[in-house]
Amino acid sequence: MINLFEIKKLEEIEDKYDVFLIDLWGVIHNGIELFQHVKLTLNRLKEKKKMIIFVTNAPRRSYVIEEQLQNFGLNKSYYDFVSSSGEITWLNVREKFMNKNCYLIGPPRDYHLIDGLNLNLIDNHLSSDVDIIINTGPWGDSDRIENYTEILKNLVRFNPIMICSNPDKIVIRGKNFMICAGLLAEFYEKIGGRVEYYGKPYNQIYQFCYKKIKKKNPKILIIGDSLDNDIKGANLQKIDSLLITDGIHREVNKNNKIDKDKLDDLIKKKNVIPNFYMKQLN
Repeated sequence: MINLFEIKKLEEIEDKYDVFLIDLWGVIHNGIELFQHVKLTLNRLKEKKKMIIFVTNAPRRSYVIEEQLQNFGLNKSYYDFVSSSGEITWLNVREKFMNKNCYLIGPPRDYHLIDGLNLNLIDNHLSSDVDIIINTGPWGDSDRIENYTEILKNLVRFNPIMICSNPDKIVIRGKNFMICAGLLAEFYEKIGGRVEYYGKPYNQIYQFCYKKIKKKNPKILIIGDSLDNDIKGANLQKIDSLLITDGIHREVNKNNKIDKDKLDDLIKKKNVIPNFYMKQLN
């Protein structure tokens, strides 16, 4: 048995930390609505003068995430900043790939991600002129990887680099699992394609957060529901972490409790270790 600490309430440990880097999807909301205790928890942290940065692998720019949070009833009084994989993607494409020929994979809600980048969009996956593929995720919420295999096999022949703006492979919307950009990128790599990933667990999104933190030598806690992204990122950054088990790894929950043996097996399989775990953020 791996030595992990289960907590029932964040209050048990929150006074030890100055800054909280909190995932959104699976921790704060499920894509449709906020989880039950979120507002009370965030409000308590802010009353204690804690800094809250939402760190999300959403392939959208930070201002768009802020608008979505407002629609959920979370205004800026509940948090300090949003750091999104979409924002990191936009900044890097602006720096390295301006004016390139681009094949775009993703739904219309993500099209703002290419605003201001002067990209020449090519909608033909058989074209040898494609320089980069910007991958924000599937075109349709019910799509499967099989919908993209032939397209990606055609594109890889000309060796364009794929920009993956969301390393997540799957996400839960409401109660349904959906594939994400990371799964398409994984397939593209398997067939020989080059991929640049932006978002958790990769370093740039954390560096973006650190620049927002003014306190010297702050004690930071990362909170997320994904061992592959949130907790792996915390391990790589050598930062304490709290795993929420009622998100992407909800299979470890049984009869409204956490099955510690299942969690132990999953952690061993993933080879990443959180400091703490709890079922839902409260």
